[in-house]
Amino acid sequence: MSRENDLDFSDHELIHEIRGGSDVAFERLMGRYEKLVFKVAYGYTADRDSALDVTQNVFLKVHSRLPAVPAEGSLKNWIARVAANESINWRRSQRRHRATALDDKIDTQPDPSREDAFMQVERRELLRKSLLSLNTTNRLAVTLRYFEGMSIREIATVLERSEGVVKNMLFRSLRKLRTHLAATTEVLS
Repeated sequence: MSRENDLDFSDHELIHEIRGGSDVAFERLMGRYEKLVFKVAYGYTADRDSALDVTQNVFLKVHSRLPAVPAEGSLKNWIARVAANESINWRRSQRRHRATALDDKIDTQPDPSREDAFMQVERRELLRKSLLSLNTTNRLAVTLRYFEGMSIREIATVLERSEGVVKNMLFRSLRKLRTHLAATTEVLS
């Protein structure tokens, strides 16, 4: 890989390099998509450490399945679909082993001397709890749309749903989030 910047390589050029045995190309591919995979995994796991484990498993699967990557289509969508499937598998395995409490998973401690920082952490926590009120598919759709900036079409591909269904999911999810946030804010006031 002679080019300095991984942005110079298209996804399919990176895949070609990876198939040729380039570990550097795979590291660049991981760097390009690790945030997306982590966000998808976190949307299902609601736990940082578990999301990191799922992310690692996703890239192991991506590496082993690169020969099956379609030449046409979006690699981003394919990787997001692998991440969603791996996250679903993780949830199934967790249900069999134990139920986990989602409310105790925040590790950010606000600086009490800074009210702005505290308020920002509090708003983020309210949003996180509101997102957890959604079912996993709707939470994933909202995460991909509003935190990853994916298009409706891309989300439909990842979720294997029609674009109309995705639009409806997003509409209903946003309405539920608004209601949940309003109710939570009222209780806190």
